[in-house]
Amino acid sequence: MPLYDIKKVQISSILKILPLIFLIIGGVVGLFVFFLFPTDLVISLNFVARMLSWVVFMVLYTAVMVIGSIITACAYNFITSKMNNSIVVSLEPRE
Repeated sequence: MPLYDIKKVQISSILKILPLIFLIIGGVVGLFVFFLFPTDLVISLNFVARMLSWVVFMVLYTAVMVIGSIITACAYNFITSKMNNSIVVSLEPRE
């Protein structure tokens, strides 16, 4: 069973899939917040305003989470370069 070190996280690989994942999560959370279990403030909004709020929420959630992920990846790359330490992963071939 070979062991591999993860010494660096490529930012470009983060930007390929994470925005889509966070957009889906933000959409599901937004459905609950704006439509299924609305707060008193949201109840006073009409349907078009709720839809617009939901879309804005998804975009902002995605942006904040992707920026946080990039900062985390940069911090990981910086810390592993200074400490000469990394995550060790064990990979097994499929049968």
